[in-house]
Amino acid sequence: MGLASNEDHQADIARTLGLYAVLIREQMRRQGLSVKRLGQEGLIRKNHQNGFYARLEAGKISLEEFQKLNERLQIDPIRAALAMVCFENADSYDDPCCRTSAQVAMAMANHLPEEIAACDGEFEGIREQLCVTIARRTSSAIANHHRLIESKLNGDGFAHAYG
Repeated sequence: MGLASNEDHQADIARTLGLYAVLIREQMRRQGLSVKRLGQEGLIRKNHQNGFYARLEAGKISLEEFQKLNERLQIDPIRAALAMVCFENADSYDDPCCRTSAQVAMAMANHLPEEIAACDGEFEGIREQLCVTIARRTSSAIANHHRLIESKLNGDGFAHAYG
């Protein structure tokens, strides 16, 4: 059992690395940034230019190069993680749902400690089902906000004001 789960974990890591490599390649393409340019800018070692994408996909670039590359490409690590792990698609990085999910996650992470600090007692994590319920309610609120904005953009806002 342990071996199978380790193999599954290794497969998950390989899939995530592959998706992240696709994301980096796409962001480089969009920004007109070549592998040669990465070397010229000192983001990767010049002797690492050959086979860069294969090394990237295999997770064989240094952490320093990886961090510099993400910074240069302005890749949001939270949004990238959501694209790789939750959406399981590198293209979802630019999807408004992924962008919004990352913004909500960051806002929650920044706001929750303040709220918990104002409570008595020791904070314990909540059940997964409660997290799902909170996520559904939050998603519903975001969708309702979107509907309201779309309604106003399509002229319904004026009609409702005098309806």
